[in-house]
Amino acid sequence: MDDHPERFAPLHAVAAALIDYLVGHYDVEVDEGHHVMADVLHAPTAEETVRAVRLTPRSDVCAPLVFMLTSYPALRVHAGAFFTEFYPSCGCNACDERWDDVADELEWQVFAIVGGGFGEEVSEPRRAKWSYDRGRGLVQGMGQTVSYRLRALDGGSQRSGQSRAEDVPPEVLARARATLDSVAAASAEGNWLPWPATPLGR
Repeated sequence: MDDHPERFAPLHAVAAALIDYLVGHYDVEVDEGHHVMADVLHAPTAEETVRAVRLTPRSDVCAPLVFMLTSYPALRVHAGAFFTEFYPSCGCNACDERWDDVADELEWQVFAIVGGGFGEEVSEPRRAKWSYDRGRGLVQGMGQTVSYRLRALDGGSQRSGQSRAEDVPPEVLARARATLDSVAAASAEGNWLPWPATPLGR
């Protein structure tokens, strides 16, 4: 249950300021409108979206960002091939998230992505194996996975995660593998590269 969703309203102002900063400091194409969510996994519906902005760096090996501001009020950010994060992650009373803590999380993750501290990977296809767990019985393994890693520019914060590749539409997975192969070929660490700065005089 969430009695006071309005406490997250400041996140929209934080997101707007972040978008303005990124547009002012990096060489990106800006596209705004519900259509920018068309290829985004776990995108909100057009009815619940109050603003959607895609920032695409002028390099294919830099991760694009899509900011989706919802009427909750909340925010979703999609980056790269299939990474999507929710801010707040859960707005229920029990979790008791604070908007300023959520804003801090949003900012370090966005700047990690922009600064080259973001990587994604699609594992090689493999069959999900079954194993026996005394507490849960038969448990199916992950099989093929998609994974991400985030590292703050100062090295102070890190996050990673993985999920089943079978949950990603096959055409999205195939496109992601091709894109991430190009990223890996251009990056020693296999990360998306840092965004290029805005050219002088522009």
